[in-house]
Amino acid sequence: MLRETYIISSFLIGIVMVIFYLIKYRRTPIDVWKPEIAWTRALIYFSFCNLIFAASGALEHLFTNPLFTLEQASNPLWITYLIIIFIYVIIAYLIIWPSSTLKFDRKYQFGSQILFGLIWGFSTGGLFLSFYHLWSLVILINWVKFILALLSISLWQFFIHAYFWDIYVSPEHDTPKSILVKTIACHIPNALLSLGFLTIWNNYGIFLIIFIIALVSTTIAQRFPAPWTKGNFHAPMVKPGIFGLPYGSGYEENIYGSTTK
Repeated sequence: MLRETYIISSFLIGIVMVIFYLIKYRRTPIDVWKPEIAWTRALIYFSFCNLIFAASGALEHLFTNPLFTLEQASNPLWITYLIIIFIYVIIAYLIIWPSSTLKFDRKYQFGSQILFGLIWGFSTGGLFLSFYHLWSLVILINWVKFILALLSISLWQFFIHAYFWDIYVSPEHDTPKSILVKTIACHIPNALLSLGFLTIWNNYGIFLIIFIIALVSTTIAQRFPAPWTKGNFHAPMVKPGIFGLPYGSGYEENIYGSTTK
């Protein structure tokens, strides 16, 4: 019943947001970024993620299994791995990621930023759990399952962020250099560590918590504006990518002038 209700709810919310977007915002130029439009696009994306999360069976697995078992809690290896993951997430997303992020005088709005990060983390983490869960239904060998899930997550993240999220949702917050730094120092290690933990111990809830912490932190760090915020905002810089489609390439000073942290 939970699965069906969640699927229907996600579908209906997505449809309503798509209709609202098409009526009000579909003619918005690519070089115009406004908070209310970004939130609308994000909610459409979140609805899609949650639809897959429920339809795949991963959501049901999450809610019908414990966060961890007593046997795991008494296993020194499990405890050590868990501590390493959370220390890394804190370093990567509360120190490295914010230090490489442009803010352009955007303000802290903790209430809306925490809310956005929670939804983003739950939806994205849920989608990634769906990839893993679907592979686990057909693959029994752990290392094969790990590689296939990692490839699925990596390809999804690259294309979604380069061709959608970093153009149409997030305000400008990166440079070509910071994109490289965050990919190497934050995103790849986080995916390897969290997916490795998931593959070994099957703790869906802990995997999801890791992504929620990471994405709440990044939402606050880039000072993602609330939907009611007024003002002029830097639209993400784009360049031609695959098939000439625009992709988020990062802010370049020699084109736009000096950056404002």
